[in-house]
Order: sequence, then C-alpha cells, then structure tokens
Amino acid sequence: MDERSHRMDKNQLSEGIVYLVGAGPGDPGLLTLRARSLIEGCDVLVYDHLANRKLHNWASAECERIDVGKSPGRHTMEQSEIGKILVAKAQNGLKVVRLKGGDPFVFGRCAEEMLALDEADVSYEVVPGVTAALACAAYAGIPLSHRDFGSSISFLTGHEDVAKESLRVDFAKFAEVGGTLCIYMGMSKLEEIVEKLLVGGLSKDRPAAVVSQGTLPGQRKILAPLGELVEQAREGDLGAPAIIFVGNSIGLARSSTWFERAPLFGRRFALTRASGQKSKMRSRLEALGAEVIDLPLIKIEPAEDRKLVAEVFAGIATYEWVVFTSANGAKAFMEIFFRAYSDIRSFGPMRIACVGESTAEVLQAYQLNVELIAQDSTAEGLAKELIDTDSLDSANVLVITGNRNREILVDVLEGVGRAIVDTLPVYQTDFADVLEAADLGTFLKDGADAIIFTSSSTALSYVEQSDDLIFQEGARKPILCSFGPQTSKTLQENDLKIDLEASHPSTDGLIDALVEHFSASG
Repeated sequence: MDERSHRMDKNQLSEGIVYLVGAGPGDPGLLTLRARSLIEGCDVLVYDHLANRKLHNWASAECERIDVGKSPGRHTMEQSEIGKILVAKAQNGLKVVRLKGGDPFVFGRCAEEMLALDEADVSYEVVPGVTAALACAAYAGIPLSHRDFGSSISFLTGHEDVAKESLRVDFAKFAEVGGTLCIYMGMSKLEEIVEKLLVGGLSKDRPAAVVSQGTLPGQRKILAPLGELVEQAREGDLGAPAIIFVGNSIGLARSSTWFERAPLFGRRFALTRASGQKSKMRSRLEALGAEVIDLPLIKIEPAEDRKLVAEVFAGIATYEWVVFTSANGAKAFMEIFFRAYSDIRSFGPMRIACVGESTAEVLQAYQLNVELIAQDSTAEGLAKELIDTDSLDSANVLVITGNRNREILVDVLEGVGRAIVDTLPVYQTDFADVLEAADLGTFLKDGADAIIFTSSSTALSYVEQSDDLIFQEGARKPILCSFGPQTSKTLQENDLKIDLEASHPSTDGLIDALVEHFSASG
C-alpha cells in the first residue's frame, strides 16, 4: 500500500463516531429532533429493551441493528461487551447510534460507555433525552413539585445492577430529605423500599403512586397512601418498567388525565396491511390513544410488463383520464414515470381520478391536481362518480391496477360510460408470512381489542394462515373489523363474523366506527 492510500484509509477510519442518544420514555413523539436525525443517518443502531422498537423503523434498511438489551432475568450482553462493540464499529469508520431509554445520564450507564470510548480514543457525542420520571409524571398528571407541598425532587434507583437486583440506596435516609422521591427500577424491590421509607420516618399516609408503561397507550397507574402502595400495586398487577413516586405533591394528582381521557386510550388494534407503508390509519389511531401493532398479512411488490409500459407511455398524451385505484398503484406508477421522464410536465393533459384521499395524497405530493376523489372509496363508487362527469363517451381512459383488482371498475367504465379503457398493472399483492411479523408474539400472547382488515386480500391471508394465529390462554380476543362491504363479503364467505364495518369505506369511516363502538362498550 502506498503512502497516499495509507493516508486515505486512515482518514476514512477516523470518521467513525458514536452517538449516545436518549430515546426518551417510550412515546416516539418525545424524542428530540437531533436524535431522530441521527437514527435516520446512522450505519449501526445499538439499542436496549427500553427504547421503543418503533424508533428502529427510522433507520435505513441498510443500517445494522444490534440488540444489547438488558432487563431483570434477561441479560443479552455484558456492559463490557457493549463497549467493545461501540469501539469496534466506530474504528471501522461507521456512524454508530447507541440508543438508550430515557436520558443517557440518568441511570443509563452512559459513564461506563464514555470511559470505554475515551480509552479507545473514539469520538462521541451525548444527545439528551426526556427522562422517564418527568415524562411519566406529566402523562399521569402527577405534579412533582408545588410551592406549598414540595420544593425538592430526588431521582433514586431501586437497583443499578440488573444481575444482582440489590438495593444500593439508603432509602431510610432519603425519607428525611422530604420533597418528592422519583424511584427508577424499583418494582422488584417495592416492598423493601416502602418498608425502609416507613422506617426512615415517612407517614403511612404520605401520598404515593406507581406509573407503569408510562407515556405509552398501555400506561397504567395507581395512586395510594404509602402504606397501601405495595398491596394496591400487587392487586393492579403493575410491573416494570415503572416509576415509583412518593411525596406530598403527589396528593394533587387526579385519577384521570388528558392522556388517559383519549377516546381509544388503552385499546390495542392489529393492522393487517403491508409493512413498510406510511399509514394514515395508524397515525389517527395513535393520536386517539390507541396502541397499534403490525400484523402484515399481505406484501406489495413492484410488477410491470415492460412492453406494456412502453406502449402506454408512448401514447400517454392521448389519455383523457388516468384512474388510480390504490395508493400502492399511485406510488408504483410515479416511480415508473420518473424512470421514463425527468420532468413532471411530461405527465401531459390527463385528468386524474382517485379512489380515496390516501391515494390522492400520493399524486398531490407531486403538485398534480386530482380532479376527482371518490366520496365512496370503492370501485363502484369511483366508476359512478366518473360517469357523472359526462366526459367518458369515447374517451381514452388509463386505469392503474394491481394483480388483484376487481374487474367491475373497467366493466362499468366501458359498458355504462362507453369509455375506451386501457389497464396498466404496476404492482402485485401476495400473502405475507405471518410468522415473520415482528408483533406476532405480542398479538398471540396479549391479544388485541380489534383486528382491522383493510382489503379482501388481508382477509383471505388471515383465513389461509389461521393455524398460526391461535391465541394463548388469557389473551384478549379481538373483534373483526372491516374496511368496507367487499372486505366484509370475503370474511363472511369464509364463515367469519363481522363485528364492525366502517360507516363508509375510508380511513375516517373506520376510525369513526371504532370510536363509537369502544366508547359505547366502555
């Protein structure tokens, strides 16, 4: 190797860096903008079990993901081994994000990893995160301070070593400090902690609380006098991860808060649509307080006949309407379009019609005007509204489809509308292997309140793979929810009972039906 090559290799290797990033308490919305930017651009993501798994989706497909999670009874990797991984990856010239629950400097063992990086002369940066005590208190409506009830806040840990699970804090002495105590990682030693606080002089009537799964849709809490805290936590079956709060200001908390009053709070829904897709339905459900798990039963893959594509694009200026029957079709079409043309103006004078708002949004992102968005998001509804424009007689119409599209749209446009219709299949829908679904274990173990079928394809895949979808004892049995009449028909043809159908075939229609159903059922 010559001297120049040696210098280049050395410079390339020196670009490696480790970011010690706080993942916050659980809710992805509480992550900092800096943290998200680093996750999106990193080469390696090293994460623990307290970092919300949804954050992994922000990393690129090429990013290497390494699970080093440690929790009581589950020790994936020793701390020294984690340090070695960080050093080795950075020394290979990679950008590494070490994702830690909460804030790296609050019981996150960040100091130990910093020491390992310092000793190896590896560059690093610390990115703060929202620590769990502050976030859990806010989401549970628990004030940590008040000028009349508590002017100090103490952060304590029930144990720092998950292997030993031993108390390392003299809680009896902290009972003398007063103010508000925020105790991390203390659930396995709750009885001992409470006993020591009482021995230290705290009254049995001192207000206390436990918040489990804080900031997440599964958040649960109890408010109780210190003397009753252990019994009520046991009765409520509250477990880790959780924060224990003790102090007079806790007495100002209320049983219900802004977070817990969301109409779908505490509900869990399983979405069956293909993975890797931006989901308006997921966003809406989560905004209403629900937990959403992914159970993809279908997969969408590009599929194009190059000869047919060439023919269609050669005469693209001759079409008067282009009709999109799904968001998947719109995305695939635009990808093909920009392989053929470099300028959106080559789209030509075609008028655009879409089956629904989600499909229209794909085209509108390219500043294309969508002239018709079907109010009834079905093939029949789209066909009727197109015919009502009185523009189809002898008109050339291009319909963008997949491999499972129903023929009724084309039949009606040609038969009733007297249009000249060409179809262009640009994607195919196949059954996805449910055993590969990341959330399958959670679904089978804990169940869900509802499973949502967004198409006939998802329904057929569910039927085909029913032997792999048997719930464990004690799991919540979900009701079956359908996006619209055609999906309901498919489920019923396979002897499955429809518990809920969208008021009209759209995301908003299904959301409205879910809110109405679960608000009524309490």
